[in-house]
Amino acid sequence: MFTLRLPLGSATAMLLEVEGYRVITAASLAVAVKGAKENLQINLLVTDYHLSPGETGVEVIAALRGVLGESLRAVLVTGDTSSTVGDLERDEWIRVASKPINADELLAIVKTLLARHSSVPKNA
Repeated sequence: MFTLRLPLGSATAMLLEVEGYRVITAASLAVAVKGAKENLQINLLVTDYHLSPGETGVEVIAALRGVLGESLRAVLVTGDTSSTVGDLERDEWIRVASKPINADELLAIVKTLLARHSSVPKNA
């Protein structure tokens, strides 16, 4: 399974790799979209909410779903408590995780989202 990770630190990538996930990293929205087009087997996105100036994890999720399909799972890690983030919790394929997130919590979220992956068509 492929996981696309946007800036959360090398420790997050290492954790996912140690657990057997193939991790592709991207430093920006444009790089993430390019990576998604080159790796259509991405099953999960892990991203921070606040990215480089003018970009958010929400925008990345939307852009990658445009490439990979609406059933792309995502973990959005944030310290933001605004209503924008709260609205995402209504999306069945997105989990919002509050900072700081520990390794066991992140892995549990990833496993839960990916367990549901096999039962849904790619463009659902």
